[in-house]
Amino acid sequence: MVEPTAPVARPGSDGLVDEFLPLLAEQGFRQVVDLETTPAALPGWSVLVAMGQLHSVLQPGPGGAGQAAWWQAHQPLQVTEGWRAAANKSHTVLVFAAPVGSIGQQPREDLLRDALEKAAANGRLVAAAMPLAGT
Repeated sequence: MVEPTAPVARPGSDGLVDEFLPLLAEQGFRQVVDLETTPAALPGWSVLVAMGQLHSVLQPGPGGAGQAAWWQAHQPLQVTEGWRAAANKSHTVLVFAAPVGSIGQQPREDLLRDALEKAAANGRLVAAAMPLAGT
């Protein structure tokens, strides 16, 4: 789940409008209507996990040259063994994204699910499936 800490503006704009969801839609993320439906694959994107830690989300590089970090952890984030096992088994990571203030930090999985469902119902949630890069 990716949620910025502040509104995201387009480069060169006056910065008054949050463009996070439109920018992601332009990259191929699709609006989530139902959390029970697996998001479509996003070609060229991947999630880098190494040594049991989440390092970055990679996007296609300019002009199709390699990949570049779309999001990168300030320091690698530990993931649970269950998450890592599921990602290794499916070789896929589902990435959900919502604009600032849509989800927040939730202390339990049931509360996170409720927040995701609310964001989806309000048209404020997009997602994509990405291959797992690394181990």
